[in-house]
Amino acid sequence: MSNKPKASVHVKPCNIAQSELHNRRDPEYIKKLDPNTLYVRLDLTKHNASYVAPEMQGVSLQQHLESIRAMVKKLTKRAMQEKDVKYTDKNGKVRTRNGASPIRESVVVIEKDTKLKDLLNFTKEVEKKWGIKALQVHIHRDEGHCEVPGDEKTWVPNYHAHIIWDWMDHSTGKSIKLNADDMSEMQDMVAEALDMERGQKKSETGLDHLEREQFIKLKLEKEKKQLEEEKRKAQSEKDKAEKKAQEAKEEAKKAVAEKDEAEKKAQKAKTALSSAESKITEKQIEIDRLKQRIDIEQVALEGLQSEVEEKRREKDSINTSDEWMNPALRAVSGYLFNTDKVIKFAVETIQNYAYSGTGGRGGNHGDCFYDNEAFVIKKLMTGLAAIAKTTFQVIGNWLVYVASKIAKFNDWELRRAERGVKSIADGDYDWRIDRFERRQGGGISR
Repeated sequence: MSNKPKASVHVKPCNIAQSELHNRRDPEYIKKLDPNTLYVRLDLTKHNASYVAPEMQGVSLQQHLESIRAMVKKLTKRAMQEKDVKYTDKNGKVRTRNGASPIRESVVVIEKDTKLKDLLNFTKEVEKKWGIKALQVHIHRDEGHCEVPGDEKTWVPNYHAHIIWDWMDHSTGKSIKLNADDMSEMQDMVAEALDMERGQKKSETGLDHLEREQFIKLKLEKEKKQLEEEKRKAQSEKDKAEKKAQEAKEEAKKAVAEKDEAEKKAQKAKTALSSAESKITEKQIEIDRLKQRIDIEQVALEGLQSEVEEKRREKDSINTSDEWMNPALRAVSGYLFNTDKVIKFAVETIQNYAYSGTGGRGGNHGDCFYDNEAFVIKKLMTGLAAIAKTTFQVIGNWLVYVASKIAKFNDWELRRAERGVKSIADGDYDWRIDRFERRQGGGISR
Protein backbone atom coordinates (compact mmCIF):
# COMPACT_ATOMS: atom_id res chain seq x y z
CA MET A 1 0.00 0.00 0.00
CA SER A 2 1.36 3.40 -0.97
CA ASN A 3 2.31 5.86 1.78
CA LYS A 4 1.84 8.86 -0.52
CA PRO A 5 -0.79 11.34 0.67
CA LYS A 6 -4.01 11.21 -1.30
CA ALA A 7 -4.97 14.29 -3.28
CA SER A 8 -8.00 16.23 -2.09
CA VAL A 9 -9.51 19.66 -2.67
CA HIS A 10 -12.28 21.03 -0.47
CA VAL A 11 -14.16 24.22 -1.31
CA LYS A 12 -15.90 26.54 1.17
CA PRO A 13 -16.87 30.23 1.38
CA CYS A 14 -13.79 32.39 1.94
CA ASN A 15 -13.45 34.16 5.29
CA ILE A 16 -12.15 37.36 3.76
CA ALA A 17 -11.38 38.94 7.14
CA GLN A 18 -8.89 36.18 8.01
CA SER A 19 -7.79 34.67 4.69
CA GLU A 20 -5.24 37.22 3.55
CA LEU A 21 -3.86 37.67 7.07
CA HIS A 22 -3.36 33.91 7.40
CA ASN A 23 -2.13 33.17 3.89
CA ARG A 24 0.37 36.03 3.78
CA ARG A 25 1.56 35.52 7.38
CA ASP A 26 0.63 39.03 8.53
CA PRO A 27 2.92 39.87 11.53
CA GLU A 28 0.04 41.20 13.63
CA TYR A 29 -1.93 38.04 12.87
CA ILE A 30 1.02 35.84 13.95
CA LYS A 31 1.42 37.83 17.20
CA LYS A 32 -2.19 37.11 18.17
CA LEU A 33 -1.75 33.32 17.91
CA ASP A 34 -1.82 31.51 21.25
CA PRO A 35 1.81 30.45 22.02
CA ASN A 36 0.52 27.23 23.57
CA THR A 37 -1.12 26.21 20.29
CA LEU A 38 1.28 27.87 17.83
CA TYR A 39 1.29 25.78 14.66
CA VAL A 40 3.32 28.10 12.38
CA ARG A 41 7.13 27.77 12.40
CA LEU A 42 8.42 31.13 11.25
CA ASP A 43 11.86 29.64 10.51
CA LEU A 44 10.17 27.56 7.76
CA THR A 45 8.03 30.38 6.34
CA LYS A 46 10.76 31.18 3.79
CA HIS A 47 9.88 27.89 2.04
CA ASN A 48 6.30 29.06 1.34
CA ALA A 49 5.25 30.25 -2.13
CA SER A 50 2.46 32.50 -3.42
CA TYR A 51 0.78 33.60 -6.65
CA VAL A 52 -1.50 36.61 -7.15
CA ALA A 53 -3.42 37.09 -10.42
CA PRO A 54 -2.27 40.17 -12.37
CA GLU A 55 -5.61 41.93 -11.96
CA MET A 56 -5.38 41.41 -8.16
CA GLN A 57 -2.00 43.14 -7.75
CA GLY A 58 -2.51 45.79 -5.08
CA VAL A 59 -6.19 44.82 -4.70
CA SER A 60 -7.50 43.28 -1.46
CA LEU A 61 -10.12 40.55 -1.38
CA GLN A 62 -12.53 43.00 0.24
CA GLN A 63 -12.05 45.43 -2.63
CA HIS A 64 -12.58 42.63 -5.14
CA LEU A 65 -15.78 41.61 -3.33
CA GLU A 66 -17.07 45.17 -3.63
CA SER A 67 -16.38 45.11 -7.39
CA ILE A 68 -18.32 41.81 -7.67
CA ARG A 69 -21.26 43.37 -5.84
CA ALA A 70 -21.23 46.28 -8.25
CA MET A 71 -21.02 43.90 -11.23
CA VAL A 72 -24.00 41.87 -9.99
CA LYS A 73 -26.07 44.99 -9.38
CA LYS A 74 -25.28 46.23 -12.87
CA LEU A 75 -26.12 42.96 -14.68
CA THR A 76 -29.09 41.75 -12.61
CA LYS A 77 -30.51 45.13 -11.48
CA ARG A 78 -30.62 43.89 -7.87
CA ALA A 79 -28.22 43.53 -4.97
CA MET A 80 -26.41 40.23 -4.53
CA GLN A 81 -28.15 37.98 -1.97
CA GLU A 82 -25.36 36.94 0.42
CA LYS A 83 -27.42 35.70 3.39
CA ASP A 84 -29.10 32.30 3.67
CA VAL A 85 -32.87 32.43 3.11
CA LYS A 86 -35.40 29.97 4.56
CA TYR A 87 -38.43 29.07 2.45
CA THR A 88 -41.24 26.49 2.37
CA ASP A 89 -41.33 24.15 -0.63
CA LYS A 90 -44.46 22.82 -2.35
CA ASN A 91 -44.57 19.90 0.09
CA GLY A 92 -44.64 22.21 3.07
CA LYS A 93 -41.06 21.49 4.15
CA VAL A 94 -38.90 24.34 5.41
CA ARG A 95 -35.67 24.51 3.44
CA THR A 96 -32.70 26.87 3.28
CA ARG A 97 -31.43 28.55 0.13
CA ASN A 98 -27.76 29.34 0.62
CA GLY A 99 -26.66 32.90 0.05
CA ALA A 100 -24.13 33.75 -2.63
CA SER A 101 -20.47 32.99 -1.91
CA PRO A 102 -18.74 34.93 -4.70
CA ILE A 103 -15.25 34.37 -3.29
CA ARG A 104 -14.43 30.84 -2.16
CA GLU A 105 -11.37 29.13 -0.76
CA SER A 106 -9.96 25.64 -1.32
CA VAL A 107 -7.48 23.81 0.86
CA VAL A 108 -5.47 21.34 -1.23
CA VAL A 109 -3.36 18.55 0.26
CA ILE A 110 0.08 18.61 -1.40
CA GLU A 111 3.48 16.96 -1.06
CA LYS A 112 6.75 18.48 0.12
CA ASP A 113 8.05 18.95 -3.41
CA THR A 114 4.80 20.16 -5.02
CA LYS A 115 5.55 23.14 -7.26
CA LEU A 116 3.52 26.32 -7.59
CA LYS A 117 3.33 25.74 -11.35
CA ASP A 118 1.60 22.36 -10.72
CA LEU A 119 -1.14 24.12 -8.77
CA LEU A 120 -1.43 26.84 -11.43
CA ASN A 121 -1.87 24.12 -14.09
CA PHE A 122 -4.73 22.76 -12.00
CA THR A 123 -6.36 26.22 -11.67
CA LYS A 124 -6.07 26.76 -15.44
CA GLU A 125 -7.90 23.49 -16.08
CA VAL A 126 -10.64 24.51 -13.62
CA GLU A 127 -11.04 27.90 -15.33
CA LYS A 128 -11.12 26.22 -18.75
CA LYS A 129 -13.73 23.67 -17.62
CA TRP A 130 -16.09 25.83 -15.54
CA GLY A 131 -14.93 29.47 -15.84
CA ILE A 132 -13.89 29.63 -12.17
CA LYS A 133 -10.80 31.86 -11.88
CA ALA A 134 -8.04 31.61 -9.26
CA LEU A 135 -7.29 34.98 -7.64
CA GLN A 136 -4.55 33.79 -5.28
CA VAL A 137 -2.58 30.59 -4.60
CA HIS A 138 -0.53 30.13 -1.41
CA ILE A 139 1.66 27.10 -0.60
CA HIS A 140 2.30 26.61 3.13
CA ARG A 141 5.20 24.44 4.24
CA ASP A 142 5.57 25.99 7.72
CA GLU A 143 2.47 24.51 9.39
CA GLY A 144 2.23 21.32 11.40
CA HIS A 145 2.77 20.14 14.97
CA CYS A 146 5.40 18.61 17.26
CA GLU A 147 4.46 15.17 18.52
CA VAL A 148 6.50 16.04 21.60
CA PRO A 149 5.60 19.67 22.45
CA GLY A 150 8.60 21.97 22.06
CA ASP A 151 10.80 19.28 20.46
CA GLU A 152 11.34 20.27 16.81
CA LYS A 153 12.93 16.87 16.15
CA THR A 154 9.41 15.43 16.37
CA TRP A 155 7.97 18.02 13.95
CA VAL A 156 5.24 16.65 11.65
CA PRO A 157 4.57 19.05 8.73
CA ASN A 158 1.16 19.71 7.23
CA TYR A 159 1.89 20.48 3.59
CA HIS A 160 -1.07 22.17 1.91
CA ALA A 161 -2.09 25.04 -0.34
CA HIS A 162 -4.87 27.64 -0.23
CA ILE A 163 -6.55 28.64 -3.50
CA ILE A 164 -8.80 31.72 -3.51
CA TRP A 165 -11.42 31.54 -6.31
CA ASP A 166 -13.70 34.04 -8.03
CA TRP A 167 -16.84 31.85 -8.24
CA MET A 168 -18.92 34.25 -10.34
CA ASP A 169 -19.95 34.34 -13.99
CA HIS A 170 -19.07 37.93 -14.91
CA SER A 171 -21.17 37.78 -18.07
CA THR A 172 -24.42 37.03 -16.21
CA GLY A 173 -23.77 38.24 -12.68
CA LYS A 174 -24.71 34.81 -11.31
CA SER A 175 -22.84 32.33 -9.15
CA ILE A 176 -21.34 29.31 -10.94
CA LYS A 177 -23.08 26.06 -9.98
CA LEU A 178 -21.22 22.75 -9.66
CA ASN A 179 -22.93 19.47 -8.84
CA ALA A 180 -21.54 16.39 -7.09
CA ASP A 181 -20.18 14.94 -10.34
CA ASP A 182 -18.38 18.21 -11.07
CA MET A 183 -16.78 18.24 -7.62
CA SER A 184 -15.71 14.63 -8.07
CA GLU A 185 -14.15 15.53 -11.42
CA MET A 186 -12.31 18.39 -9.74
CA GLN A 187 -10.81 15.85 -7.32
CA ASP A 188 -9.62 13.82 -10.32
CA MET A 189 -8.12 16.93 -11.91
CA VAL A 190 -6.10 17.93 -8.85
CA ALA A 191 -4.78 14.37 -8.44
CA GLU A 192 -3.65 14.34 -12.08
CA ALA A 193 -2.12 17.83 -11.95
CA LEU A 194 -0.15 17.08 -8.76
CA ASP A 195 0.70 13.48 -9.75
CA MET A 196 -0.86 12.14 -6.53
CA GLU A 197 -3.24 9.32 -5.70
CA ARG A 198 -6.95 10.06 -5.95
CA GLY A 199 -8.70 10.17 -2.58
CA GLN A 200 -11.44 7.57 -2.04
CA LYS A 201 -14.84 8.61 -3.35
CA LYS A 202 -17.75 8.95 -0.92
CA SER A 203 -19.77 6.57 -3.08
CA GLU A 204 -17.23 3.84 -2.25
CA THR A 205 -17.31 4.22 1.55
CA GLY A 206 -20.80 2.90 2.32
CA LEU A 207 -21.47 1.21 5.67
CA ASP A 208 -24.10 -1.27 6.88
CA HIS A 209 -26.46 0.49 9.28
CA LEU A 210 -29.39 -0.17 11.58
CA GLU A 211 -32.45 1.96 12.19
CA ARG A 212 -32.00 4.27 15.18
CA GLU A 213 -34.64 2.42 17.18
CA GLN A 214 -33.05 -0.92 16.33
CA PHE A 215 -29.66 0.36 17.42
CA ILE A 216 -30.91 1.49 20.85
CA LYS A 217 -32.99 -1.67 21.27
CA LEU A 218 -30.02 -3.93 20.52
CA LYS A 219 -27.84 -1.87 22.87
CA LEU A 220 -30.34 -2.36 25.73
CA GLU A 221 -30.70 -6.06 24.97
CA LYS A 222 -26.91 -6.47 24.99
CA GLU A 223 -26.65 -4.75 28.37
CA LYS A 224 -29.46 -6.93 29.69
CA LYS A 225 -27.64 -10.09 28.54
CA GLN A 226 -24.46 -8.89 30.23
CA LEU A 227 -26.33 -8.35 33.48
CA GLU A 228 -27.93 -11.79 33.17
CA GLU A 229 -24.47 -13.32 32.72
CA GLU A 230 -23.18 -11.49 35.79
CA LYS A 231 -26.18 -12.73 37.74
CA ARG A 232 -25.54 -16.29 36.57
CA LYS A 233 -21.92 -16.11 37.65
CA ALA A 234 -22.87 -14.61 41.02
CA GLN A 235 -25.45 -17.38 41.54
CA SER A 236 -22.83 -20.01 40.66
CA GLU A 237 -20.41 -18.54 43.19
CA LYS A 238 -23.20 -18.44 45.77
CA ASP A 239 -23.94 -22.12 45.14
CA LYS A 240 -20.27 -22.96 45.55
CA ALA A 241 -20.16 -20.94 48.77
CA GLU A 242 -23.26 -22.71 50.11
CA LYS A 243 -21.71 -26.04 49.26
CA LYS A 244 -18.54 -25.06 51.10
CA ALA A 245 -20.67 -23.86 53.99
CA GLN A 246 -22.46 -27.19 54.15
CA GLU A 247 -19.15 -28.98 54.07
CA ALA A 248 -17.90 -26.71 56.83
CA LYS A 249 -21.00 -27.48 58.92
CA GLU A 250 -20.41 -31.18 58.49
CA GLU A 251 -16.79 -30.75 59.46
CA ALA A 252 -17.89 -28.73 62.46
CA LYS A 253 -20.26 -31.50 63.56
CA LYS A 254 -17.57 -34.05 63.09
CA ALA A 255 -15.12 -31.92 64.98
CA VAL A 256 -17.57 -31.54 67.90
CA ALA A 257 -18.05 -35.28 67.98
CA GLU A 258 -14.30 -35.71 68.01
CA LYS A 259 -13.62 -32.72 70.24
CA ASP A 260 -11.02 -34.41 72.33
CA GLU A 261 -9.08 -35.57 69.29
CA ALA A 262 -9.63 -32.64 66.86
CA GLU A 263 -10.32 -29.36 68.70
CA LYS A 264 -8.04 -27.40 66.35
CA LYS A 265 -9.72 -28.85 63.30
CA ALA A 266 -13.16 -27.85 64.64
CA GLN A 267 -12.02 -24.25 65.18
CA LYS A 268 -10.70 -24.10 61.62
CA ALA A 269 -14.00 -25.40 60.27
CA LYS A 270 -15.94 -22.77 62.25
CA THR A 271 -13.76 -20.03 60.76
CA ALA A 272 -14.36 -21.39 57.28
CA LEU A 273 -18.12 -21.47 57.99
CA SER A 274 -18.11 -17.80 59.09
CA SER A 275 -16.19 -16.74 55.97
CA ALA A 276 -18.49 -18.71 53.68
CA GLU A 277 -21.63 -17.25 55.27
CA SER A 278 -20.20 -13.73 54.87
CA LYS A 279 -19.52 -14.42 51.19
CA ILE A 280 -23.06 -15.78 50.75
CA THR A 281 -24.45 -12.52 52.14
CA GLU A 282 -22.25 -10.44 49.81
CA LYS A 283 -23.28 -12.48 46.75
CA GLN A 284 -26.97 -12.23 47.69
CA ILE A 285 -26.66 -8.44 47.87
CA GLU A 286 -24.94 -8.43 44.47
CA ILE A 287 -27.66 -10.68 43.01
CA ASP A 288 -30.39 -8.35 44.33
CA ARG A 289 -28.61 -5.33 42.84
CA LEU A 290 -28.20 -6.99 39.44
CA LYS A 291 -31.85 -8.09 39.45
CA GLN A 292 -32.91 -4.49 40.13
CA ARG A 293 -30.78 -3.23 37.21
CA ILE A 294 -32.21 -5.92 34.94
CA ASP A 295 -35.75 -4.85 35.89
CA ILE A 296 -34.89 -1.21 35.09
CA GLU A 297 -33.39 -2.15 31.71
CA GLN A 298 -36.46 -4.27 30.94
CA VAL A 299 -38.76 -1.33 31.65
CA ALA A 300 -36.60 0.93 29.47
CA LEU A 301 -36.64 -1.66 26.68
CA GLU A 302 -40.41 -2.07 26.83
CA GLY A 303 -40.84 1.72 26.86
CA LEU A 304 -38.61 2.07 23.81
CA GLN A 305 -40.51 -0.65 21.96
CA SER A 306 -43.75 1.22 22.67
CA GLU A 307 -42.19 4.47 21.35
CA VAL A 308 -40.95 2.67 18.25
CA GLU A 309 -44.45 1.42 17.44
CA GLU A 310 -45.87 4.91 17.98
CA LYS A 311 -43.18 6.43 15.71
CA ARG A 312 -43.90 3.96 12.96
CA ARG A 313 -47.61 4.88 13.03
CA GLU A 314 -46.76 8.58 12.81
CA LYS A 315 -43.79 8.23 10.44
CA ASP A 316 -45.50 9.65 7.32
CA SER A 317 -46.48 12.84 9.12
CA ILE A 318 -43.06 13.60 10.65
CA ASN A 319 -41.16 16.60 9.24
CA THR A 320 -37.70 15.13 8.57
CA SER A 321 -35.94 18.46 8.96
CA ASP A 322 -37.16 18.53 12.63
CA GLU A 323 -36.45 14.84 13.45
CA TRP A 324 -33.93 15.81 16.11
CA MET A 325 -36.77 17.52 18.06
CA ASN A 326 -39.19 14.56 18.18
CA PRO A 327 -40.14 13.30 21.69
CA ALA A 328 -38.58 9.84 21.26
CA LEU A 329 -35.16 11.21 20.42
CA ARG A 330 -35.35 13.89 23.11
CA ALA A 331 -36.39 11.23 25.63
CA VAL A 332 -33.22 9.21 25.12
CA SER A 333 -30.87 12.19 24.72
CA GLY A 334 -29.89 12.20 28.38
CA TYR A 335 -29.53 8.43 28.44
CA LEU A 336 -27.23 8.43 25.38
CA PHE A 337 -25.19 11.32 26.76
CA ASN A 338 -24.58 9.50 30.06
CA THR A 339 -23.93 6.03 28.58
CA ASP A 340 -22.26 6.58 25.21
CA LYS A 341 -18.73 7.95 25.64
CA VAL A 342 -18.47 8.97 21.98
CA ILE A 343 -21.69 11.03 22.11
CA LYS A 344 -20.60 12.56 25.41
CA PHE A 345 -17.22 13.52 23.88
CA ALA A 346 -18.93 15.09 20.84
CA VAL A 347 -21.39 17.08 23.00
CA GLU A 348 -18.65 18.37 25.32
CA THR A 349 -16.53 19.29 22.28
CA ILE A 350 -19.41 21.37 20.88
CA GLN A 351 -19.81 23.06 24.27
CA ASN A 352 -16.10 23.96 24.42
CA TYR A 353 -16.25 25.25 20.85
CA ALA A 354 -19.30 27.43 21.63
CA TYR A 355 -17.52 28.91 24.67
CA SER A 356 -14.24 29.63 22.85
CA GLY A 357 -15.23 33.07 21.59
CA THR A 358 -14.11 35.12 18.62
CA GLY A 359 -10.41 34.55 19.34
CA GLY A 360 -10.59 30.99 18.08
CA ARG A 361 -9.29 27.78 19.62
CA GLY A 362 -5.94 27.44 17.87
CA GLY A 363 -5.51 24.40 15.63
CA ASN A 364 -4.33 24.47 12.05
CA HIS A 365 -6.66 27.17 10.73
CA GLY A 366 -7.75 29.42 13.60
CA ASP A 367 -11.37 29.35 14.63
CA CYS A 368 -12.21 25.66 14.09
CA PHE A 369 -12.62 22.21 15.62
CA TYR A 370 -9.51 20.11 16.15
CA ASP A 371 -8.97 17.20 13.77
CA ASN A 372 -9.92 14.48 16.28
CA GLU A 373 -13.04 16.43 17.34
CA ALA A 374 -14.23 16.89 13.75
CA PHE A 375 -13.46 13.20 13.09
CA VAL A 376 -15.64 12.00 16.02
CA ILE A 377 -18.53 14.36 15.20
CA LYS A 378 -18.52 13.40 11.48
CA LYS A 379 -18.40 9.67 12.38
CA LEU A 380 -21.44 10.17 14.63
CA MET A 381 -23.24 12.02 11.83
CA THR A 382 -22.40 9.24 9.37
CA GLY A 383 -23.50 6.43 11.68
CA LEU A 384 -26.59 8.01 13.24
CA ALA A 385 -27.81 9.60 9.98
CA ALA A 386 -27.82 6.20 8.32
CA ILE A 387 -29.47 4.60 11.36
CA ALA A 388 -32.23 7.22 11.41
CA LYS A 389 -32.36 7.49 7.60
CA THR A 390 -31.85 11.23 7.78
CA THR A 391 -29.16 13.82 7.00
CA PHE A 392 -25.88 14.79 8.65
CA GLN A 393 -27.40 18.20 9.42
CA VAL A 394 -30.30 16.63 11.35
CA ILE A 395 -27.86 14.69 13.53
CA GLY A 396 -25.72 17.81 13.90
CA ASN A 397 -28.79 19.80 15.02
CA TRP A 398 -29.56 17.13 17.59
CA LEU A 399 -25.99 17.20 18.99
CA VAL A 400 -26.19 21.01 19.27
CA TYR A 401 -29.60 20.65 20.93
CA VAL A 402 -28.19 18.26 23.58
CA ALA A 403 -25.11 20.47 24.15
CA SER A 404 -27.29 23.59 24.49
CA LYS A 405 -29.74 21.97 26.91
CA ILE A 406 -26.93 20.75 29.18
CA ALA A 407 -24.76 23.89 28.98
CA LYS A 408 -27.63 26.44 28.65
CA PHE A 409 -26.09 28.35 25.72
CA ASN A 410 -26.90 32.00 25.20
CA ASP A 411 -28.04 33.08 21.71
CA TRP A 412 -24.50 33.86 20.53
CA GLU A 413 -23.07 30.55 21.75
CA LEU A 414 -25.96 28.65 20.16
CA ARG A 415 -25.40 30.32 16.76
CA ARG A 416 -21.67 29.67 16.99
CA ALA A 417 -22.23 25.99 17.80
CA GLU A 418 -24.78 25.62 14.97
CA ARG A 419 -22.40 27.20 12.41
CA GLY A 420 -19.44 25.10 13.51
CA VAL A 421 -21.33 21.79 13.42
CA LYS A 422 -22.95 22.74 10.10
CA SER A 423 -19.45 23.18 8.62
CA ILE A 424 -18.64 19.58 9.58
CA ALA A 425 -21.97 18.36 8.14
CA ASP A 426 -21.32 20.27 4.89
CA GLY A 427 -17.94 18.57 4.42
CA ASP A 428 -15.71 21.55 5.18
CA TYR A 429 -13.62 19.42 7.53
CA ASP A 430 -13.47 16.28 5.35
CA TRP A 431 -9.86 16.82 4.24
CA ARG A 432 -8.73 17.22 7.84
CA ILE A 433 -10.73 14.16 8.87
CA ASP A 434 -9.12 12.17 6.03
CA ARG A 435 -5.70 13.29 7.21
CA PHE A 436 -6.50 12.37 10.83
CA GLU A 437 -7.69 8.92 9.75
CA ARG A 438 -4.47 8.36 7.85
CA ARG A 439 -2.42 9.25 10.92
CA GLN A 440 -4.55 6.91 13.02
CA GLY A 441 -3.91 4.07 10.59
CA GLY A 442 -7.47 3.98 9.20
CA GLY A 443 -9.38 5.80 11.93
CA ILE A 444 -10.95 4.67 15.20
CA SER A 445 -14.19 2.84 15.76
CA ARG A 446 -17.13 3.41 18.00
